[in-house]
Amino acid sequence: MALPHLLALASLVALAVPAQAAAERGPSTSAERTRAVQTTRRLERDPLGPGARQDRRWLIQWIVEIPDIEVRGCSGPLDALKLDDGNRYGKVLYIQSMFGMAAFLIEHPRDKNDWVAVQLAGMESVLRAYRSLLGSEPGARWKELDLLIEARRQGKLREVVEETMESCGEERVPGVGDPI
Repeated sequence: MALPHLLALASLVALAVPAQAAAERGPSTSAERTRAVQTTRRLERDPLGPGARQDRRWLIQWIVEIPDIEVRGCSGPLDALKLDDGNRYGKVLYIQSMFGMAAFLIEHPRDKNDWVAVQLAGMESVLRAYRSLLGSEPGARWKELDLLIEARRQGKLREVVEETMESCGEERVPGVGDPI
């Protein structure tokens, strides 16, 4: 499967999993949560590595199916990634934010209502994957992500999230059941 079709895959997975089946599935297990965090970190280190597509497929399906971890998105600085035609891996990076948020919610369940912390964790996951991606694909540069890296370097990334992200908590992350 081509990388540009990753979000289409997410939509198909969401459609293929009826709401009742997700509810019947039950909450995530400790082993699944461990696997999700480890897989997220592996994708941050090597977003195009062996098995990366399969890892993303598993994470997307798992996040859609489980009832106990809900990832929601915000409109903001990462939106430009959704418009990528596949040449710079924008959709791969965008969906990484969903994985980063899920990993944060697993590691910090008491902070689930802190939308800034959750979104910040997703953004940090994207920036780690972006840095790794540039190591093997220098042409995958995004000015939007470079600006976020600079904001992080200046200690202002949280401020960027607070000031630029909208509709937080009101919509599911696109690609998980919602068309982009």
